[in-house]
Amino acid sequence: MNAIVLHGCDLADGQGKALRHGVDIVVDGDAVREIVPSRAVATYGPANEIVDASGMLVLPGLINNHTHGTAYGPLFPSGHEALRREQVLANLDRHLLEGTTTVLCVDGFVTAEALARTDEAHPVNVILASCNTPACLEAATVADGSGLTEASRAFTARRAVDAGAVALGEIGAGHTLGGGGASYMYIPAEIERRTGIGVTPRQADALKVAVLGRRISASSFDPDAVEEALAAAGLAGKLSVPDTRELVSHIVLPAFDIALRGLAEAAGQARQAGIPVLVHNAAASMTQVAAIAKTDVALIAGHSNHSSFEPREALEHAERLKELGAIVDVSTLDTFGAQRLTRGPELLYAMFSAGVVDTISTDYAGGHHDPILLAIDRATKAGVVGLPAAVAMATANVADAIPGIAPRRGRVVPGALADLVMTDPAALHQVGAVMISGKIVVRDGRRVTA
Repeated sequence: MNAIVLHGCDLADGQGKALRHGVDIVVDGDAVREIVPSRAVATYGPANEIVDASGMLVLPGLINNHTHGTAYGPLFPSGHEALRREQVLANLDRHLLEGTTTVLCVDGFVTAEALARTDEAHPVNVILASCNTPACLEAATVADGSGLTEASRAFTARRAVDAGAVALGEIGAGHTLGGGGASYMYIPAEIERRTGIGVTPRQADALKVAVLGRRISASSFDPDAVEEALAAAGLAGKLSVPDTRELVSHIVLPAFDIALRGLAEAAGQARQAGIPVLVHNAAASMTQVAAIAKTDVALIAGHSNHSSFEPREALEHAERLKELGAIVDVSTLDTFGAQRLTRGPELLYAMFSAGVVDTISTDYAGGHHDPILLAIDRATKAGVVGLPAAVAMATANVADAIPGIAPRRGRVVPGALADLVMTDPAALHQVGAVMISGKIVVRDGRRVTA
């Protein structure tokens, strides 16, 4: 069989080891055959494809453990109306061009049949997680449920695990636990319906916090803060303080306690199934997340750099979770780009500096997520994390944290499946080529079509 040779590259193999410089990676079929010091092109003979990778960095295809909108079916753990298939495929294209070769879809109510159709339609490996436990389904129905079909309601977490789901998640989510989903989607939509005025996610979030606080409690209502937030959003005279309290409370609170209860319920089911549970980790859910971490379930604390945390609070919480054996995940969110809710990288950098990060994902950020490699590029240049360790957080660490998500992936070693990314070491997010199972699917920064 003819081989593909990535010739003369540097290599971050995903295992956290020091970079290897000037190597050839020989791919035979769907797997890495060997990694050798770079040698003359003529050595390989004319039958092989030689890819000039000099001056480039090769790393394993990224494994993203927290994505939404990457499979046909209800969107988010609130069971929102499904995206158009064209949009799902566009989302997968975006992940692919960012160097991601495996995604875990944590929308939670996607059926195995819908996932299989998605996976067949796109080269990215799309893997299933489920949040379809009784309490999570009830919370979704209360919060939204507009996309839940009879089939999706019937496809319980237990059935999903039997069909190959590798984790339960996302359990909670910002759409049922008063997080970012409420601020960028549900609250702005209701304000516009009532007033005809559009507000930004940050303005909606300020209203939410003024009414319910960071930890989502009716007792946190602050009428003066509500007045200030209304004025800042251009809503003074359009919504009264009592009306704002009713609006925000009506959107957030009905599903909130149910979703909190769902955290422990899902952890129990995950423990019984012997798979990890990926939970919405934020100021509003941190007490319940810490309680779950004390049990013997494999816990992934999603987006532990959530914007609802105060910096010291987030660091202390993450340190405690790690002491209890949990996996601490951080997400890129919209930290470097849109910043519709996230104000900047300071918390992300602090968590890298403190050494509490195990994995890095994107989450959704209302469709405005930043690439993982952009976050790694900025963080390594800021000196808060080393490049080999950061690459491991997006590759081998994820494969190890979620057995079954990416067998034989996440490391560039002989015998591993050849999911490879070739990128510019000076600007990691400038991805040049991507290979999945030995097939080049991105060349010159563009997806290869048959």
